[in-house]
Amino acid sequence: MTIVGIGLMALVLVASFIRVGQKLASGSFASVVVSPTGGVAASLGVDGVQRVALSFGNFNYSPDTIRVKRGIPVEIAADLNRLRGCFSTFAIPELNVWKQFTPADAKVAFTPSRAGTFKFSCAMGMGAGRLIVEG
Repeated sequence: MTIVGIGLMALVLVASFIRVGQKLASGSFASVVVSPTGGVAASLGVDGVQRVALSFGNFNYSPDTIRVKRGIPVEIAADLNRLRGCFSTFAIPELNVWKQFTPADAKVAFTPSRAGTFKFSCAMGMGAGRLIVEG
């Protein structure tokens, strides 16, 4: 590996540490950037389940904002080709949702019983976002 390659790898690593440090320094994950469209709305299947696919992009979960309706079952499917390491865990502490995604079980299902905005993250807090439960 050349010195230029090593330098580029170091630059990427430093940039990711800076982003994580900014999130941790804020004391919360309120600094998570919301997409211009206000997040991704889960699609409602014919079976009445709200579904959304969770992946990885820009050093974070993608989407980082998910919109769902209260009282309707939610299923979040993880793209394990992109979600690796601590990003293969998913937690919404305020709703008592926690999942370690595996190839045999890459989905988490729950029914939000109350409206509000809830933070989600990986096990280490490096990846974060918010679940917006409407109405």
